[in-house]
Amino acid sequence: MIRALFFDVGGTLLQPAEPIGATYANLAVAYGWKAESEAVQRGFRAAWKKRREEGVGSDKTLGKKGWARIVEESLKQAEMPENFPFEVYFEEVFAYFARPEAWRDFSETGEVIEGIVKKGLRVGVLSNWDPRLRCVLAGFAWAKLLDPILLSEECGVEKPAPAIFQKAQEAVGVAAGECALVGDDPISDLGGALGAGWRCALVERPQRGLGEALGDLGL
Repeated sequence: MIRALFFDVGGTLLQPAEPIGATYANLAVAYGWKAESEAVQRGFRAAWKKRREEGVGSDKTLGKKGWARIVEESLKQAEMPENFPFEVYFEEVFAYFARPEAWRDFSETGEVIEGIVKKGLRVGVLSNWDPRLRCVLAGFAWAKLLDPILLSEECGVEKPAPAIFQKAQEAVGVAAGECALVGDDPISDLGGALGAGWRCALVERPQRGLGEALGDLGL
C-alpha cells in the first residue's frame, strides 16, 4: 500500500510560462543581442539532452554552475557574439527562473494534489532542483500541501541515485515499498524510483497527465 507519494516538479507539476528559448532570447535583448528564439530553443534542447543522458550525477547536483554551462551552451549553438557579457546576463537568467511568474502549473495540478491529501497520503516533492524552487512554489496555493520538499542541491545528491530516495523515505518514516513517485523522466524518475524499490508512474504530456499516472498507481 502506498503511504507516501512524491512528485517531481518540472514537467510534472509545473512548466515554463513560455518556451525556454524565448525567455533566453528576450533577456538577451537588453545586452545588445537579438537572438533567434528558435535557434536558442534548439540549443537548449541539445544542452539539456546532453546533461540528462551523459551528465546526470556526474557533477553531483545541478546547481548554479551546472545551469551556467547549460545556458552558455544553449546560446553558443545560437551563435552568441564573442563580446556578449554572458556572466552578467546569466545572473539575470538565473534570478528570473526563481520567480513564480516564470512558471505555470498544469491545469490539473492543484486538484490532483488536494485529492491525494484528502485520501490521507503524505504528499511531497522529490526534485533535481536547487533552492530557487522554494521561491517558485511560494506562488502556488497548492504547494502549501506539499511536505516534505527534498531538493537535490540541498540533499547533495540527485535522482536517479538511491541515496536521495533513501533521504525521502527517512523524511516520511515509511518503507521503500510504501513510497511512490510521479515524474516525467524515464532516467531520473522511473529508473531511480524502481532502483530504490519504489513504485513509479510517468506523465507523458499531452497524452498522459497526472490523472493517468495516478491511475497506474491505483490512486
